[in-house]
Order: sequence, then C-alpha cells, then structure tokens
Amino acid sequence: MSDTLALAGRLQLLGDDDLVALVSTRLNDARGIKDFFDLADRLLDPSSIEAALAGLSRPTLSALAHPDAATDPAAIEPAGRLLLTTGGRPDVALPAVTAVLDAWPARGLPSAAELAGAEPPADTDRAQPQENSDRMAAERAFTATAGIAELIHELRTVPVRELAKGGVAAPDAKRLTASLGIDSNDLDALLRIARRAGLVTLDNLLWSATDDALPWLLRSAAQRWTALATSWLTALPADIGSVLRERSSQPWGADAQRAIAFLFPAGGDALRGRVAFVLDSAEYLGITAGGYPGAAARALLDGTTEPLSKVAADLLPAEVSNVYLQHDLTVVAPGPLTPDVDVRLRTLADIEGRGLASTYRLSAASITRSLAEGETAEGILSFFRSVSLTGVPQPVEYLVVETSSRYGRLRAGATSPEEESSTGAHSYVRSEDSSLLSTLMVDHGLASLGLEYDTARRLTSRFAFETLFWMIADARYPVVAEHASGAIYAPVRTRTAPKPPAPTPKPFVELIARLRETTHDTKDAPEAWIARQLDVAIKAKSHLAVSVGMPDDKTIVFLVTPLSLAAGRLRAIDEKAGVERTLPLRNITAVNPAP
Repeated sequence: MSDTLALAGRLQLLGDDDLVALVSTRLNDARGIKDFFDLADRLLDPSSIEAALAGLSRPTLSALAHPDAATDPAAIEPAGRLLLTTGGRPDVALPAVTAVLDAWPARGLPSAAELAGAEPPADTDRAQPQENSDRMAAERAFTATAGIAELIHELRTVPVRELAKGGVAAPDAKRLTASLGIDSNDLDALLRIARRAGLVTLDNLLWSATDDALPWLLRSAAQRWTALATSWLTALPADIGSVLRERSSQPWGADAQRAIAFLFPAGGDALRGRVAFVLDSAEYLGITAGGYPGAAARALLDGTTEPLSKVAADLLPAEVSNVYLQHDLTVVAPGPLTPDVDVRLRTLADIEGRGLASTYRLSAASITRSLAEGETAEGILSFFRSVSLTGVPQPVEYLVVETSSRYGRLRAGATSPEEESSTGAHSYVRSEDSSLLSTLMVDHGLASLGLEYDTARRLTSRFAFETLFWMIADARYPVVAEHASGAIYAPVRTRTAPKPPAPTPKPFVELIARLRETTHDTKDAPEAWIARQLDVAIKAKSHLAVSVGMPDDKTIVFLVTPLSLAAGRLRAIDEKAGVERTLPLRNITAVNPAP
C-alpha cells in the first residue's frame, strides 16, 4: 500500500484542531486539495518533507535516520507530530522521509552517520568583562527605547509609506532618519522591533502607530524597555530559544549561530535569517552587548536572577521632571523626561534635539497649536513655572501672552460645496490683518498651495483643508481651524491603527471543513471510501490486503495488486495464487497494506 493511502487514513482520524495545527505547520497554501488523499500527497511531496525536516533538531533527525527499537520515543516524537513517521511501535520514518534523508549527502547535508556521531562545534568567542558588557547594554537599551518613542511620535503624526518591494519610501526614510538622527538600517530595526511589540502596524503599505502606542509612551522608560524586551522573548522561536537559554552565561554572536546551525542542520538560509534577526534585535535592545548576554538576557531566559523590572531600572538613566527654560525660547531637558512632562511639553513646543538631554523650541505656532487643543495662557505659564529650574524668562512669558492675545487672527477652513463647485477652491485662510495674508502670499514654502485672493481678507486654495492647514501650521504661522459657523476647533493630525489581531490559519480551517464534507465515513458510506482507497492504490500499483466478506459470514483476506475498478467490481492479481480475480466492491470490507 502506498504512503499516500496509509497517510490519508491517519489524517482522517485526526481531530479538527490537530489537523489545522498540522497543515498550518506543513503547508503554505491549500490550493488543489480536494480530499484527504490530495492532502496526503502534498504532505509526502519532497519539498514539503524538506520544509518539515528543516525545523527538526539533530537528535530527532538522527532517530529518523537510524530506526531502532531502542530509540528514545521522545527523540522521534517531534517528527511524529508532523506525520513524518509511520505511527507504529516502534515509530520509524515514512519511506518518503527516508528517501529525502538518503539524498542529503549529495546536497552537502549530514549523512545518517554524521547525524549520529558528529561533535558540536567548540566556542571561539572571548567573553567581554561583565562591567563593560553591562555598560554597553545600558547605552543600547536607552538608545533603542528613546528611538522607538520618537518613531512613534512621528508615526502618530504622519504615517510612513512602505514600498511594494520592501523598505520605507525614500522621501519618508530621508525625513525620518534626519528627524531621528539615525541611519536607514536603524530605521528598519526600529520598525521591526516596534511592530513585534504591537506599537506600530503595516497596513496597505502604510506604517502607522497602533492604539497601544500612546499607553506605552505614557509609561516610564524602564517600563517601556521591559515591554520591548518581553516582546522579544515572546516572539523568540522555540528552536533558537532552546540554544540561547543554554547559553545565558556564554557568548552568543558567531558561536550561538554555529551552535544553532549544528542543532538544526537543515535550517538553511531561512534559519540563518531568523537567527540573525533575533541576535541583532537582542543587541539593539541591549539584551546583549558585543554578543555577550548581560543581566537582561539572564533575567529573560532563565528567570533565576533578579526581576526584569529591576534590571531595566539599573540599565536606564533616571528620569527627570524639570527643564531649563531659555531666553532664546528653547527648552533643555537635563535628562530623560518623565512621560507626563514630555507629553505635555510636546503639545507646547517642537522637539529639536533628541537624546539623553533633549531640546525643544517654543514658537507662536506651537503655542497656537496648544491653544487650539484647549490650553490657556495661564495654564501654559503655570506648567512652565512648575517644571522650570530657571523660572519663566520674560521672552517666554511674552510669547505666550502675545500669542494668546492674537489667537484666532489667522483662520483656515474648508469651502462650502457650492463654492467648491463654482470656483474649484477647496479651502481658505482668512484674517483681518492684511499684512499677515500678504506674508503668506510671498512665503516660498507655501507657494505650492497656489494661494489666491478671494477678497481683501481671504485667500483660497485648490488643495484640501487638511493640506492647507498643516502646511501653514508647519511653517509656524499662528493659524487656527474653524468650522463653517466660525467656531474654532483643534484638527486631529494623529493617525493610529488598531493593533492587528494574531494571525489565524483561516484558509486551513476552511480546508478542514471542506475535507470533512467530502469525506465518506466508513460507517455511513463504506463502499465509497474503499473505492477511493482502491483508486489511489491502482495508480500507485500498490500491494494490498483486501478483506472480502463471504456468504457464510466469514471473511477472507486476499493479497492482491489492484488493476482496475469499474461497474462495482475490482480486477486484481492474486499474488499468492498467481491468478486474476474479480471481487465485488460491495463485498470488500477493508483495505490494508500488504504485509
């Protein structure tokens, strides 16, 4: 009997949850699978077997390559879960799996003897001194946490485009790298780490912050880093994690890569890519430094050292809640700010310099923006007095008071549908101060808006209101938004997306439901199921043990090679008698592999 026939029978007996788990692991798609025999064929395809073997460890591969009654069942059990074995006692590799393993040496992969006898590679890396390693880890932990925070602030304002071929679009990449003070490789690392933590999402080729991003920003730096490190651990693949856990006090780097490659010899480029991402992320987050796992790695992987929260507090610099207000309208933070102060300050000022000591700049536009969001002059000055170590300089107080008094003098809004259809204008900006409108007209940075006088106190543009408003606001003019009624409101520029749900193998759930519908249960329609088994055996020219019920209620087993099935009758060669027999299908009670 062919592997296909035997495997199809085993597949039919599995529960739905087990089937979904199996096909989700073994298959990339469900195309062309109409019944359990098609599924069995796909699972027995050499490429499917190769993919399954790539995730198995050397002890399991050795147990498959060396069938032995003394083999530890635990060693071969991972292969059994993937239906790469016969499921018997003892459990051994399917013939199709053995054929793939036999072909390995010709492809540069280990032979059966090498799987059983090769020694693991010795470590060659030299561990760094503990003090130096932890100091480097602390620097990287702060850099990564601060970098992701700044990235989220940017994405909450303006989403970033992803190219169809991969990578952030050049204009957005240039803007972000300049704004964050990083290079393009760091940008890719930040996006991937933030996405893994559920803080950003990629939807329709647009990177944007998720709803979880703001709560994360409102946590302390230690809590932010802990969330990032925990997401790294949660996403750690089992095959890679098993090696790293054993090396929580040994260098990772090249030694860990060699150890993982030895343990999973069929992993190939896909495994090397996953290992590189895990190790690079650990290095970027400060879990390791120079390839050496520090206190964070030990707290994450073995759980026997001090709590991760204490490790994070020791790694990251203490936060401060005070700033220096300068006469030149800059705000200097002498260290990482507490989340509440940082978030409030960002509504009042634009950040200019990022780092351990960040710099913010106050302007008429930033104060106007805060006023539109509900701030008052007295509330702003009160906040400054509570956090400033240098009091409130006179230029800062003047800026706040003067901007507040001028608030609402430059107003922007959307044109009415009637005006839009008659003039083509989609937005306007108006003011009683004609000199202010004249300044807008000659501002080269706003030339692309194509502003035109509609009246002496009003300019119009063919662009949408959002484009007009934010371009004028970004040029630091004290513009406010108004409804058609004249009521002022604060436009929301922040764009977030819901955190994407965990992926579910829906196509495979539908596949299993479809297979169940087309399956002929042996009790309800035994002839149909037996006929399908015989069809597969005929195509494979398999030898069968066919059980036939006789009129006297006895059952005779014929060892046959089936030739054809038609008109409810099976033509087959009786291997024992050497003759051709014709057996009524209705009398066949069971079909099994020939012994």
